[in-house]
Amino acid sequence: MTRGYHREVPPLSQTRAYGALVAIVALWGSYPATAKLALQDFPPFFLAAVRCSVASFFLAWLLARAGPDASRGLSPRALGAFLVLGLAGIWGSTQVSYVAYYYTTAGSAVIIQAAAPVMVALTARFYLGERLDAIQWAGVAVSVFGVLLVVTSGRLAALRLEELRGGDFLALASLTGWSVYTVYGKRVLGTLSPLLATTGAYVAGTLMILPTALGAASLYPAPRLASLAGWIVVFYQGLIGAVAHVWWYRAVEVVGPSRAAIFMNLQPIVGIALAAALLGESVGLWQILGTACVLAGVGLTTRSRLER
Repeated sequence: MTRGYHREVPPLSQTRAYGALVAIVALWGSYPATAKLALQDFPPFFLAAVRCSVASFFLAWLLARAGPDASRGLSPRALGAFLVLGLAGIWGSTQVSYVAYYYTTAGSAVIIQAAAPVMVALTARFYLGERLDAIQWAGVAVSVFGVLLVVTSGRLAALRLEELRGGDFLALASLTGWSVYTVYGKRVLGTLSPLLATTGAYVAGTLMILPTALGAASLYPAPRLASLAGWIVVFYQGLIGAVAHVWWYRAVEVVGPSRAAIFMNLQPIVGIALAAALLGESVGLWQILGTACVLAGVGLTTRSRLER
């Protein structure tokens, strides 16, 4: 990372990096439940647009304060990288996540999103050529089985098509975008600071989200702009969430991506607890079993990388 950026943000010790990872993953785990509160008054595309706009302005302000060194590497080639990151991570992941929350339960969404490390491993396999051994493939299979338990509520054979929740499949689609964002971002971070890469991705993605939100406005009820809860969620997820993206990359630089991925296992625990506390969602047997399978699969998929 550049010297100018370090003047704004002091270097992380390993202890602080682990603490940051716990806080970041707890924040991400809270997204489905808190977003569901906002979605009572804000339609999903509108919520995505205003949240990402807030985050983009805030990140641009942080980048301006960080000094010229933090923007080193900005070039036409970097702009192309921002478009890819924005399309995959912001338009294709963040926006689609809000639509998914609208059509499914917060508990189901957070369990499905816990499979993110497995999706990242698969994307790295096909994009970067990273090999998966037999144990890792077994982990992929166990995680997929866990997701199926959640999506079908345990009725793998007897479930009828009309009983499936479309939001669960949108949550899976958002994972694809996040996986591309993560794997492609590894290469981008070789030449750009985490702050510059995150800011560029948010700005590019938000510029894509805005016309989508306008086009989808007629499909949903008008937003209740006087909603205090809605705006609290927007600024909570927009401001704190934007900083979390930057600090995630900073923590990964200290502890490594494989160890950082283990902390993602905290997401469903936080998410399910908040879904019950804030929304009154019940925790069923199949959610518990599905969560156990997803986390077991994540452990198997990431185990071999940690042992290398």
